[in-house]
Amino acid sequence: MDVVMGALPRGLALVERVVRGELDPRGGPGVVRLAEENGLDKGQTSRLLRDLVDSGVLARGGHEFRAGAELLAVAAESGPWGVRSRALLRELVVRFGACAYVDVLCGPMVLSVRAELAAWAEFAWARAGRLTPVWCTGAGRALLFGHSPEEVAELLGGEDFIGAGGPYAPRSVDDLLARVSADAAHGVAVCESEYDEDVLEVAAPVRDPRGTIVAAVSVVVPHAAARDDRDELVAAVGDAAAQLASLLG
Repeated sequence: MDVVMGALPRGLALVERVVRGELDPRGGPGVVRLAEENGLDKGQTSRLLRDLVDSGVLARGGHEFRAGAELLAVAAESGPWGVRSRALLRELVVRFGACAYVDVLCGPMVLSVRAELAAWAEFAWARAGRLTPVWCTGAGRALLFGHSPEEVAELLGGEDFIGAGGPYAPRSVDDLLARVSADAAHGVAVCESEYDEDVLEVAAPVRDPRGTIVAAVSVVVPHAAARDDRDELVAAVGDAAAQLASLLG
């Protein structure tokens, strides 16, 4: 018991540091930096991180760590926001056969902190904790509505726009900016075959009382060209985002 209780505060300290590191433009910390900052040896840190990854509290990508699906699920369930977000996303799933998400900006990536899945989405990338590119996703576009062209260029200056995205994905910052501007004028991002072929993504920003975009509500549906309820879907996503925004007041 003493060993477990001794490991608990060290594990919590590692989780806190990893979560804060996701906001660092230089990237998240690896094992060596986490060990140094928390006064632990590398072996001890590696064991704690392995246990946290195995439990889903953290996730690992290369040499860096980030919040895992289990941690995100707990956070997303907290308070009125968590309860209402789940209900709103489930409504979108049932009504449109969509996968529905609450997403936040994480550097040049979109982090899905809440996910409600349709029956067709039996694959790992669809779940909470997924990271997808800002530049070729509906959620990414909606999260950029509040950014200036200079901020977008700085955020994506290191991206080559190659190796990800569907056949209609933007291939340059200027191309992306034009699409962001057009979608922002309508308040909702609509992307067809940009992240994956024949997939429609619709997303709307969630703004806090000051008007700052803090998250996005997004849906993903297959067979984009065959949908005859697109206008209804767009309106429903915008309404869900507005309802979540009202909870922030």
